[in-house]
Amino acid sequence: MNYLVDTNIICEPIQRAPDRTVVEWLREHERDLYVSAITIGELRRGIERLPDGKRKSQLQEWLKRVCDSMHGRVLSFNVSVAHVWGQLKAKWDGQGVALPSIDSQLAATAHRHGLVLVTRNEKDFRRSGIRIENPCG
Repeated sequence: MNYLVDTNIICEPIQRAPDRTVVEWLREHERDLYVSAITIGELRRGIERLPDGKRKSQLQEWLKRVCDSMHGRVLSFNVSVAHVWGQLKAKWDGQGVALPSIDSQLAATAHRHGLVLVTRNEKDFRRSGIRIENPCG
């Protein structure tokens, strides 16, 4: 099985107190992981908002390593995914399912590529019908 990891999963190892369960899950599934270019953008935005200093430099290096290690497994929000997003978003609107833009784009990316979306934020995705997994149970 292959997985699209949400921002709150991919960045777990660099947290000040990382959740061991998530870190271990990432290690166990390393070869099966994909990440969205949207997630890369979210991470970059967070890093750029930090003041210049050691932490910012360390995170910039970490993000470069992530991108290098995920070479060929960074998925774009392209025309194909945009069509899926439009279909899903219309369906969700009709069902009263509200997903923030970034979350709905990640869900569409996972759906388009047949991936399980891995997140600790199950609440936002639960009603979407997208296959989700939370490494913490």
